[in-house]
Amino acid sequence: MIDVSVIVVGYKNARLMRQTFKGIRRAAPAVSYEILLSENDPDKATSRMASAEFPEVGILDNGKNVGFGQAINKGIDAAQGRYILVFNPDIVVQPGAFEKLVRYLDEHPEVGIVGPRLRNPNGELQHSCYRFMEPKTILYRRLPLIRCFRSVRRHLEEYALADWDHTSDREVDYLLGAAMLVRRDALQNVGGFDPNYFMYFEDQDLCRRFWKAGWKVVYHPEAELIHYYRRETADGNFFQQLMHPLTRVQIKSAVYYFHKYRGEKNPRVSTCHTQ
Repeated sequence: MIDVSVIVVGYKNARLMRQTFKGIRRAAPAVSYEILLSENDPDKATSRMASAEFPEVGILDNGKNVGFGQAINKGIDAAQGRYILVFNPDIVVQPGAFEKLVRYLDEHPEVGIVGPRLRNPNGELQHSCYRFMEPKTILYRRLPLIRCFRSVRRHLEEYALADWDHTSDREVDYLLGAAMLVRRDALQNVGGFDPNYFMYFEDQDLCRRFWKAGWKVVYHPEAELIHYYRRETADGNFFQQLMHPLTRVQIKSAVYYFHKYRGEKNPRVSTCHTQ
């Protein structure tokens, strides 16, 4: 069995995906790995590019846009690796990052998911691990004018773990789904992404289910990646954000998530694995 199955989702992102595949080649990971492209674009532009330029990449044709989580699940079903790397195509791989994530899971059998430190292209820290959201978290993030209130600022700082320098390993509620290495054995126990999320909240949901099943979720900053991250739904003022098509998708996912876990306590806290 190989060490890592890298799974990326294709949807009208051929140019970005080309850079991602080149970056993995340049990093030349010293672990055995495969790359699986789960193609959500009916036009198949991304998979055509991959077939022509990166013959080592396995192509999974979903026939239509089935959403992020379901596309990753298709990759998980086809994967041969001991570990599954959920990976965004807007990430630059740093040398040694894959190896450090694999070594961490090898050395910590109680951990089900581990995530690297992400940096912006300018080198600044990018927040990628959080406390579980509350309904008010979404509202506070979309209304910057109300951040003049101390209680709002405090809530958002607590959500983003802003009181911590992100330089040490830490158990966290959830990791950003842009890059997370997941133990395959744990996935077989917990299950993959909930297909009811088309986009958004699927990473939070997965981490929550891992904690509920007794698996730890850990941030491991020794491994670093560069992430060209942009919140499309945060562009413009509040009303422009509200009219963005992806905002409606996000709201639908939020409603489903909060209804699914209504009344439940934080499973990380209840399992006494706090830090």
